[in-house]
Amino acid sequence: MRRFLPIIDRMNETLGSWLWVLVYTFTGLVCFEVLLRYGFNKPTIQLPVIVTMLAAAMYILSMGNIMRQDGHVRIDIVTRMLSARGKAIFEVVCGLLFFFPVIGALTISAAGWTWYAWSIDERDMQTFWYARIGPIRTAVFIGLFLFLLQGLAVFVRNLDILFGRKKTP
Repeated sequence: MRRFLPIIDRMNETLGSWLWVLVYTFTGLVCFEVLLRYGFNKPTIQLPVIVTMLAAAMYILSMGNIMRQDGHVRIDIVTRMLSARGKAIFEVVCGLLFFFPVIGALTISAAGWTWYAWSIDERDMQTFWYARIGPIRTAVFIGLFLFLLQGLAVFVRNLDILFGRKKTP
């Protein structure tokens, strides 16, 4: 299992390093939509949908890399007083009680919704553009799956600290 941990880290790091493309595309499209809407009074029906989907993709695809960098927001009132081993115990317990059940259920649900969207060629009914939903559902599933894998990697590393297989800083 431990030999897969660097692979999981690398996958999330690589994806995170390529997300800048979505960030610049998102920013450019928002600026373009504002220019069309307020500068030329010619808003589009496509750009708000595309911008919303890009924002969702950026958010969900970055979650694994943020976890890899230990960047998620936490309430560390309790954990800052704990030793490295105490923090590992806290992380393992919270992982078992909260992270794996919630993110696991979301990943399984996303897999079903992704399959459904592609199987019926699901369309967005909010506009008359009828954008395909399959690509954004696929991005959500991939993002959740990579987040779950990164959570597993963090969990295994915390177990290593807990059982003394890894030196604590």
